[in-house]
Amino acid sequence: MVEIDACDFGIRDLNLRIREAADVHDAITLTHPEARHNIAVGLTRAVHLTIRGSAGYFCAGLVDGPTVDVDGNAGWGFGDNLVNGLLRVAGSAGAVCGVAMRSGHILVRGDVGSRAGQVMKGGTLICTGNAGFRAGSMMMGGILVILGDAQADLGEFIMDGEIFVAGKIENIGQDAVEAPFEKDQKEQVDMALQRHGLSHAGPFRRIISDQRALRYVEYEKGELLFNEAQSKKAEEVAADGNRDVMPFDAD
Repeated sequence: MVEIDACDFGIRDLNLRIREAADVHDAITLTHPEARHNIAVGLTRAVHLTIRGSAGYFCAGLVDGPTVDVDGNAGWGFGDNLVNGLLRVAGSAGAVCGVAMRSGHILVRGDVGSRAGQVMKGGTLICTGNAGFRAGSMMMGGILVILGDAQADLGEFIMDGEIFVAGKIENIGQDAVEAPFEKDQKEQVDMALQRHGLSHAGPFRRIISDQRALRYVEYEKGELLFNEAQSKKAEEVAADGNRDVMPFDAD
C-alpha cells in the first residue's frame, strides 16, 4: 500500500502519479483531496484506491477495473462512463452520477443529485438515500436502485433497463411505466444489495420503458398515450418482458 498526498501535485500530475502507483501497488490511499475535480480519471488497473475526503466533479470517470472508495462526498459526474469496477461514496454524490456507465457497480450511501444513471447502458447503481429529479433519464440498460424517495420525472425517456424505488415517487416521466414487482425482480434487487452488504425487507416500485417512443406509428396516431394506455402497456410488458420492440446492446 502506498499513500499519496494530493496537495503535492497538480491534477494532471496527480492522476499520472496514481496510475504509476497502480502499476506496482494493490492499494493506494489519497490524502487531502480537498474536493478537487477529475481525480482518478482514466484509471485502468485492478487497484483499490481510497480517497480520504471529498472529491469534486468527474471523480473516477472513464475507469476500467479499480475499486474506488470516497470517504466523503463526490461532485457531479461521479463514475462517468464507468467501463467496469466498483465505486463507492460514503456521503452523497452530485448530478448525473453514473452517467453513461456501461458495466460495474456504483454505491452511494447518501443522496444523489439530478439525473442519476442518465443514459446508463449497463451495470448497477444503488443510492441508499434520495434521488433528485429525472433519475434514470434516457436509460438504455442496467439497474438503478433507490432506497429512499425519487423526485419528479423518474425514468424520463427511458429506453431499457429497470429502476427500483423503495420510497415515494413524485411522478414518473414520459416513456416510463410502472410494472409489477415480482419474485424474479426481488431476487435481482436482493442480489444487487447483498453485493454491498445491504438489504431491504419492504417492497419496491418497478419502473421500466413503455417503448412508446420506439413505436413511431402508434405514437403518431395517438394510440399510446398515458392513462388507460399506460395500464395496457404495463400488462403487455409483464407478459413479454418489454424486450420485443428493439434490442439495445449494452456495448
